[in-house]
Amino acid sequence: MTTQKIPAAVMPAAPGWSLKDMIWIMGVYAATVGAGTLFLPVEIGTRGPMVFLMLLLLGFPLSMVPHVLVGRLFMRDGHTGDQNLPMFGAFFGAKGRQAIKAYFCIAHFPVTLVFAISLVNSLDNLLTERLHLAQINRGLLAFVVTGLLFLVLSKGRDSVVKTLSVLALPFALTIIAIALVQIPDWHLANVTEALRETNTASPGETIKHLWLTLPLVTFAFCSTPMISPLAAWYREGDNGGEKKAVLVIRLAYLLIFFSIVFFVLSCILAIPRETFVMAKAQNLNVLSVMKGSGSTDLVFWIAPLIAILGMTKSFLGVCLSVAETFTGLTAGTLKASDERGQKRAKRLAYLIMFALTFAVVYLNPNVVTLIETVCGPLIAIFLFLIPAYLIYTRPQLRTLRGATASTVIAGGVLTVSALLYGILF
Repeated sequence: MTTQKIPAAVMPAAPGWSLKDMIWIMGVYAATVGAGTLFLPVEIGTRGPMVFLMLLLLGFPLSMVPHVLVGRLFMRDGHTGDQNLPMFGAFFGAKGRQAIKAYFCIAHFPVTLVFAISLVNSLDNLLTERLHLAQINRGLLAFVVTGLLFLVLSKGRDSVVKTLSVLALPFALTIIAIALVQIPDWHLANVTEALRETNTASPGETIKHLWLTLPLVTFAFCSTPMISPLAAWYREGDNGGEKKAVLVIRLAYLLIFFSIVFFVLSCILAIPRETFVMAKAQNLNVLSVMKGSGSTDLVFWIAPLIAILGMTKSFLGVCLSVAETFTGLTAGTLKASDERGQKRAKRLAYLIMFALTFAVVYLNPNVVTLIETVCGPLIAIFLFLIPAYLIYTRPQLRTLRGATASTVIAGGVLTVSALLYGILF
């Protein structure tokens, strides 16, 4: 095992606030609030209000705390000789670095599949149910949408981050606006009826039900792929170092938590449970099943468009670092060291990712099942358990030990154990 000394350049005092800091806040927001957010009301509405109470209690500590910790670790990752994104490289040997990069891709690539599936489903629903157009062949629609997404990704990191920040603000404002517009349609009976329908189990069964929902909560608040390029930028020159990076992550998660909680609350108060059950059965997000009536008629038309916007930006935000990391792994496998070899490795990596994405989108598996059984637990290992392992086994990270690390360990154990229980029982 080899370790490298933390470069002094990543530890300066944070300079004044800049437009770039706001761009990164919106970039983190854009990568987080998307498909997971839009499926969260469906799952909570189906399973009952008790899950929403769990979201209020655990959502913030299970989201901001581990992401801040991961951000600190990425900022202290001194392995930058290969120009790749920070990925715990300084804390492992050569083989360990390759293994952690491979696991990062394995854990987060399924997330991009969720976003791509949801995007195509939302677009198909808009064309057929709202605009009443003839249904387009799913294979053709999936090919075109997937191709356009990877075309944007191929433009590079700076272009993608700028695109995300541009898309994030209108999406954030619209999500809040939709939540506000639904207020006249709030009915406490929607919550009490759902509570009555879902509260027939014993207290032990209810606790187990809440526990098994943790992977979905973890997924809905995850922005790990965006933290890596964020750390790469803040460790350069006079961009602010660790102090500024941590502040940006914290501010981003305050915005994320408020908007997600308010949006979910408004949905479960305004929409009856049977609508959520129908949405889950049809593999649709909450914006795709909103009905127009009276004051919410505008929502009926703009909600699917906002869903499409949300899926697009979330796909780009997560797939950015996955594509860069997988390209690096491909280049290493092909032993590509010159510029021509790097371009060839990038084309091959993108082609493989495109083919896999297109195939899964065409097959259209249930996204909530994919989130709970694959995405949530794999992300939890990377977000919670690997950082905790490094903190308690690497002397140079001793200063990060304490209550924060303990919270991260507890969250990781609960989330991963929920998957194991689901598989074994």
